[in-house]
Amino acid sequence: MGAGISVETRRASELDPQARALWAQFRSADPALASPYFDFRYILAAGETAPGAEVAIIRRAGAIVAFLPFQRRGGAIQPMGAPLTDYHGLVAQPGADIDLKAVLEHLRARRFRFGGLVGGQARAVNAAAPKPAMVADLTGGFEAYLAGRRAAGQGSFLKDKRRRQRQLAEQVGPLSFTLSADPDLLETIITEKRAQWRRTGQHDVFSAPWTQALLRRLACDTAADFGLRIAVLKAGDKIVAAEAGLLSGSGYHLWFPIYDPDFARYSPGALMTLETLRALADQGVAFADFGPGVEDYKRAFADEGGQVVEGDVTADPLIEGLRSLVRQTVAGSPKIGRAHG
Repeated sequence: MGAGISVETRRASELDPQARALWAQFRSADPALASPYFDFRYILAAGETAPGAEVAIIRRAGAIVAFLPFQRRGGAIQPMGAPLTDYHGLVAQPGADIDLKAVLEHLRARRFRFGGLVGGQARAVNAAAPKPAMVADLTGGFEAYLAGRRAAGQGSFLKDKRRRQRQLAEQVGPLSFTLSADPDLLETIITEKRAQWRRTGQHDVFSAPWTQALLRRLACDTAADFGLRIAVLKAGDKIVAAEAGLLSGSGYHLWFPIYDPDFARYSPGALMTLETLRALADQGVAFADFGPGVEDYKRAFADEGGQVVEGDVTADPLIEGLRSLVRQTVAGSPKIGRAHG
């Protein structure tokens, strides 16, 4: 079993200094792992709060060649911190060529379901079409970023937002913006985000207490280069938009935005995002990640980066047999094939 590998599991907090150093080494060698979700400090926080959270330590010939952070869910596993964690996958030695199905067999799990598997980890994966991560390049500073957006055809978008910014300041009150690690502001984000999900009929991911606990844990991290950051845009003394994001070194992930619907005509969310990018660029952050998917609002701010895939890996003969039967049926029926083409 397992393509020449051995697998053991530990809680993240139980990984020794040597294993943590290897994690950092593997991550720094692979640009696909630049997201804050692969910072070991995020894994520690998720490992303390998410139920069933473990790290698979994968060895070949006795040497550690990869790690896989995950959570058990019945007979299956899912990414550690799901559904909060947008990107996931192996943190592996370059060229390690780990078969995820073999890892699954070692973990005695039937299925690994994911929404944002990164890098070239698609071996033995049942995947939907890949989708890009949307990334804002801040390496040249904020003015260079704006020039890049204009070159990408977003000049009218930026002009419109400048107009709305002036109107908001004139009609509501002087604008102010902060990007801080103030944990008290997180409670506003959680409360308003849950209210938004109720209004729109979306699933409330904060209904599980551990998800709130994870954000609070991240908000309490005092490192200068890591942790939760809260962006707040005010008009006068009124908060018109806010967002919780995650910082790791030179990378930032925009995460949970809110805005006051009473001020929707001013596009407060977009105004806040532009101010967030300005502040990040001033702080030397190289990129801001908007997450996977090519929604129009993301295209206004960001360009396509690396590809991620949504899908699963299975180690269940029954599921594999059913999938094989479906594939054979579709292949043998031109009518069905056309319907699914």
